[in-house]
Amino acid sequence: MGDFETPKQVYAKLLEVISNEKGSPELLEYEETVVECMMEQIDHMEKNIRLLKNRLNQFCIEQHKTEVDRLQYCVNTYYRIRLQKIETNCTSLIKLLKNDNRRAEKLMSVGEIKYLDTYYANMNKYLGETIMGKLNIPINDAAHSFSLSELPINDSDLFKASYVFVKALRQTEVIVDTDDGDHEPIVLEPNSIHFLPYSSVRHYIMNSSGDVVLM
Repeated sequence: MGDFETPKQVYAKLLEVISNEKGSPELLEYEETVVECMMEQIDHMEKNIRLLKNRLNQFCIEQHKTEVDRLQYCVNTYYRIRLQKIETNCTSLIKLLKNDNRRAEKLMSVGEIKYLDTYYANMNKYLGETIMGKLNIPINDAAHSFSLSELPINDSDLFKASYVFVKALRQTEVIVDTDDGDHEPIVLEPNSIHFLPYSSVRHYIMNSSGDVVLM
């Protein structure tokens, strides 16, 4: 089961991953290990239901099916949040895919990259067939019309204006930039909840440290 010893650990990590993805203003790296472990667990449970259906009463079978549905719903929720972000940031992700393929492949799964490509192509086709197609704008070449200057110079400067609710899972020190340009260290106590700039906790979220979780 990968880096996890029990199904309970996989489920807890998946909930953390979903919470972080939902709370983050950016698309986080695809958590392949967590998703694959959960899908293996779902597949294992479905096989057990098929093997034991003649030995279990109907109520017990329905309980197991409900549990499978609950776990599958969690996985679907994770994908749904990510696909919404991919659609919202379609052009910037296409640009990333063309300019830094390695980073894009780390950020998105193979299926998500295919979805991005299809979504982008369909959007271009739709715009080309509507009023935008009558304007003198090279819609079909939009991915190449961006200036490289639009790419952020420093990722840490992107989210200083984005605030998120953060729950500390263990004692953690974060650095918050003050209005006068100074850096103020703040100690987050276990189980405490804070409203902080995303940039102050981004490192922990991006590295799946388990020190904090977004809410």
